Amino acid sequence: MIYEHHHMAHLATSAMLSDIRKGRATWTVNNRLSPKTTYWQGVADWPRPDNAFQDSSSGSSLAIEFKPPGHDKGEYVRGLGQAMTYLQNFEMSAMVLPHRANDGYPITAYSADLLESKIAPRLPIAVFEYMGDPSQLSVRLALAPREGKSPSIPKRDKRVFWAYWRDLSQFEIFELLCEMDRPGATYERAFGKFWSKLRSRGKALNWEQTTRKPTSSQAYFYSEKINTNLSMRHVGLIDSRGCLTDAGYDLLHHGKIYGPSSISYLMKLGNLILTFGRHLELMLWIEEKPRIVPGRHKKDAAGFLRVLDQELEKAGIIAEAPRGMPKATFLRDEPKLWNKLGLLMKSGANSYFFRREGYRFNWKTCIDMVNYM
Repeated sequence: MIYEHHHMAHLATSAMLSDIRKGRATWTVNNRLSPKTTYWQGVADWPRPDNAFQDSSSGSSLAIEFKPPGHDKGEYVRGLGQAMTYLQNFEMSAMVLPHRANDGYPITAYSADLLESKIAPRLPIAVFEYMGDPSQLSVRLALAPREGKSPSIPKRDKRVFWAYWRDLSQFEIFELLCEMDRPGATYERAFGKFWSKLRSRGKALNWEQTTRKPTSSQAYFYSEKINTNLSMRHVGLIDSRGCLTDAGYDLLHHGKIYGPSSISYLMKLGNLILTFGRHLELMLWIEEKPRIVPGRHKKDAAGFLRVLDQELEKAGIIAEAPRGMPKATFLRDEPKLWNKLGLLMKSGANSYFFRREGYRFNWKTCIDMVNYM
């Protein structure tokens, strides 16, 4: 199941990052990944690793390919090819594999031997093995030094690893996809038409399917154009050129059949936000952190989010929490989005924050959405 893949990848990645930041990662090489290592915060179109780390102090980076259990040998060998392609953009990479393939073949030992003794010079790819619990990793092959010039840390266009999202609704996404479903259409043209036909005239619909207030402000036009572009690209609906992707066409086709107000369309959009947009990964981290946040910081959402940002920074999940900025925390609009998608439990008629606890995720809906095809 897709959810299990993401959850297990999170457990493995969390264990790897914790060891690095505590100085216990014996599999690293030449201090290229120091205790200052953090999550890489960028967005990759292709190739797209399951997770990645960066160390700004050394200029190093590492991409991670995680494979869940229950697959045949061919799937795991393809993972080796994926780990190799990551070396085009990242200095190093790592494979995390189960002990055996579904036919009992010791696939991790095979992969490690292939890299260590059959490929010359040895590639800077580490191999990890797990028996059941992916947070309990064994090192089958440590990293080798990279020969020649290493690529710089891949450029990032934002400060967090999850998809940017503000007030954009499921209905507005559908209208933009429709505008882009034309010969030669690009995001720039599509947004201009969407703005002139709907948004500026007060005909664009919000999540509740009521109309937004009309506006002719150029400042709003430019800010919303940028914000919408980021959201659509970060969840994989458009590429870096502003053209529809396969996922974009798929969601558009789904909306035309079932309608943008349908549960099915919402599930498809939510699936992209959670998986490609990595909001599921963020939710898994948040699920862990409240346990160590004192109750005095859980009196209201604002205070809780401030401390949560700090805890994520301490763990290396975000590079640096905002300080002295108009936006007080990185986590601000995300809970609003999760509420719209039905991913938060309600604490009252109009509230989804629980005093002295934080947020309660609706994991059943989340898992159903992640596994929705």
